[in-house]
This record gives sequence, structure tokens and C-alpha cells, in this order.
Amino acid sequence: MTAMDLRVFRQPVQVGFFEADVKLRMSPPAYWRLLQNAAGSHATLLSAATEELRRSGQTWMLSKMRLDIHRHVLLGENLNIETWPSTKIKGARAYRDFVIKDAAGLICASASSLWVIVDLASRKPVRIPESIIALCHDPGYTIPPLEEAPLTRTQAPTLEQNYQAYWSDADQNEHVNNVTMIRWAVDALPLSFLETHELAWAEAHYRAEVSIGDTVTLRTEFDGLTLRQEVLKQDTLVALIHSTWRASDPPLVAP
Repeated sequence: MTAMDLRVFRQPVQVGFFEADVKLRMSPPAYWRLLQNAAGSHATLLSAATEELRRSGQTWMLSKMRLDIHRHVLLGENLNIETWPSTKIKGARAYRDFVIKDAAGLICASASSLWVIVDLASRKPVRIPESIIALCHDPGYTIPPLEEAPLTRTQAPTLEQNYQAYWSDADQNEHVNNVTMIRWAVDALPLSFLETHELAWAEAHYRAEVSIGDTVTLRTEFDGLTLRQEVLKQDTLVALIHSTWRASDPPLVAP
């Protein structure tokens, strides 16, 4: 396989029971998880997976991620995830983009993410290797960009939910993984809202680590169908999540 062949990674997936919500749509945490699984598989092919970096005392950490859902996919659908290191890469910041296509080849969702390689001892970012930079690519899709500036914090939150981090919430870096935080953000919303709305887009900025046993507070502020959420560990800001939702159809039927 040539370097050019490696630039865009394609992974077929099927929406299973554990990826679907009660309306049979793929859930927001499932989008987050499947996209990152594809990113991890691609990184393995590029000899830049987390397992390999850890041998050098380093690891990948997700800093930001944005997901735009054009059409919610349903239980049983066959999909293809495409992902590539974006040409937006700069210094210690590695951007990776994604599209999700349905069986007809139509784009159902797109995503952009920002990653850093972190030294495990110092917890400081290190420069992206030239071998990764050389594989950066732009296949020509329109991917909504990440916010460069920090997301705004909540000003007058109307909901507050506490969570404790458990063993199953953590990843191999021994901190709560970003998919768990998206699950917390969704589960903090009123049932009446979730029953009548679906996610249009969401962007998360991760600021600090949460360890097993920690307790965090998730605050939610509504501005119409736009939500601002923040995760706090005592006085430390852990994550900021902005999202927009839209009215959903009646319960869906799987294909």
C-alpha cells in the first residue's frame, strides 16, 4: 500500500443495538465513538496509534470535536466512515476530518477534530511528527470548521446534574473519555426535550482531565434550541459543549 493509499481511511460499520437510542437513531455518543474508532484504526496503519506512542511516553488526546448531522442514521443501516489527517495541521495541533456515508454513498454526517500528542510525564503537547504531516490531505468535502476561540461558558444555567466517574468511564490514559462526557451532556437533558428533538450539531472543547472517582457538575443553559453546557470538577473547568437541536419526527422505524 502506497502513502497515497493511506491518506483517506475507509471503515464500513453497521448501526447496532448498542449504537441506537430509543427512537432507533444512532445516538450522539455512538457517533463520537465510531468516528474515533475509525481514527484509531487509521492511526494504527500510519504507525501512530496510542499504543505505539505510549512506548515513547506519549499519547494522543482529543482537544476539540465538532459533529454535524445532516440525516440521522437508523438501526441496521450500513455505513462507511471516511477519515483523513487534515491539511489544517499546525505545530502541535493535528486536525482530523470525517464523513459518514450511507449505503447509497450520500453524506449523512461530517465531523472535524483537533488532537495533540501529549508527553505523559509533563502533560505538555509535543510537535506532530513529520511522518504524519506528510500524509495530510484534502479530499474536497465541505467540513464545518471548529471554533478557534474558546466556547463561551454558561451565564444563567437552568439545569445542574452531578456525575461520578467510574472505572467503565475511563480510557487507557486513566481519565474519563470524551465519549462519556457527551453521554453525560445528553443524559442531563429533560426527557420531554429528548423525546421531541434530535441533535443537529455539537461541538466539544476538552480542557482538563477527570479521574476515576472524581465527581463533576454539568450545567446546562438553553437559548431556544441552542444549548451551552459546561463540566466542572470543583472550580476547574473540564469541558465546554455547545449544541443545536431540531424538532424530531415521530418514533422511527428501522430499515
